[in-house]
Amino acid sequence: MALQGGVASWSGGRNNQAWPRLDRFLVTQEWLDCFSGVIQCRLPRPTSDHFPILLKGGGFRKGPSPFRFENMWLKVDGFKELLRGWWEEAGGRGRASFRLATKLKVMKDKIKAWKRDVFGRLEVNKNLALQQVEFLG
Repeated sequence: MALQGGVASWSGGRNNQAWPRLDRFLVTQEWLDCFSGVIQCRLPRPTSDHFPILLKGGGFRKGPSPFRFENMWLKVDGFKELLRGWWEEAGGRGRASFRLATKLKVMKDKIKAWKRDVFGRLEVNKNLALQQVEFLG
């Protein structure tokens, strides 16, 4: 299997001149036939002399990523007050279950917009930071 993101999985030796491919996944041709589209991806290595290798499946994930609430948001000044205000603003009529579902949808949309404004594109920022660490290392 090809390695995406570089050719080596380790760096070392005198003056970091050795770059062999030590780490890899071992699979059979039969397995590859069953799971076509699977690739090995070399990830950034902020601290180790080995690059982590990720086995990535092709095309399994469909649609938008699910909403996840991050506990770190609760540490941001003013966030709890925003939550309280958004919850009180989000109204709705009808049965209690319908009102709850409506409020949760409004909360999700408000939190996603807030997250974008406060943190930007977190995955892009994380990847840029890892690239800088890699460059300095």
